[in-house]
Amino acid sequence: MRKTIALAVLTALSSLLFMSAATGDDNEARPFKGRFYNAEHKIYIDCNLYDHNIIIPMQEVLGELDGYIASDQCGTTWCIVSSNVKGNKATIDVINNYGSEDFTATLKIHGDTTLTYSHEGGSTLKFPVNRKWQKIPAKLTFKRTR
Repeated sequence: MRKTIALAVLTALSSLLFMSAATGDDNEARPFKGRFYNAEHKIYIDCNLYDHNIIIPMQEVLGELDGYIASDQCGTTWCIVSSNVKGNKATIDVINNYGSEDFTATLKIHGDTTLTYSHEGGSTLKFPVNRKWQKIPAKLTFKRTR
């Protein structure tokens, strides 16, 4: 009897593992989840616009957010506080980590590796680099890194 129960439990667990592997987080099913990088400006977007569970490193006090935009050249981050996904397009609302500036932008997925960022309105996305503000263009292309 114990062997039958143990076999049934192992069978159930292995089928659950197989199902989770077969239906795992697929970039095509959830394209607005992952990290996207723009090498020219050395900035990246880390987002999960579906589960809204991104924690910004060193800013855990902000809690779980839709994501953030950051630079490899400084510690400033822009928090994605809300988003609306419709097909291959998402609208995001973003504030800086001080809460003093905000803007709205559109993200659009092309295939499963390229994302286009378009500034729609509000403050300018910018980062302090070498003691000067680096203003980011209103349209940028990002490549998926993970």
